[in-house]
Amino acid sequence: MRVNLAAARGLLAGWIVAVTLPLLFKAATIAEWASIGLSDWARWTLASIEIIGALLFAFERTVIPGAVLLITTFLAAAALHMRHGLWPWWLAGYAVIVAALTWVTGKPAARVSGEPLSQRPLS
Repeated sequence: MRVNLAAARGLLAGWIVAVTLPLLFKAATIAEWASIGLSDWARWTLASIEIIGALLFAFERTVIPGAVLLITTFLAAAALHMRHGLWPWWLAGYAVIVAALTWVTGKPAARVSGEPLSQRPLS
């Protein structure tokens, strides 16, 4: 079960990267940000931190820092959306999924004994 959830974490990270890349390169998205008065610096900063967070989130050793970066960027993006009269329910959904996957797959206490989980007795 843990391996499946870790794979789900990797798939979610890939999805987030795929959804975020247009913020950097798609002309329509760049024009949309410019039309509402947001700078290129803000767009690049938000997208870059989100991509770095997603890449960190995909790996076991860096899941917690990645989750922190992702949830922070989701909150920042939600604030930008709400400032312009939109309700970004999908960002709340992403944040909940990231938090849940981090809780389930990122617990260091499960590895206290130092032996692989597959060799530990069920308790």
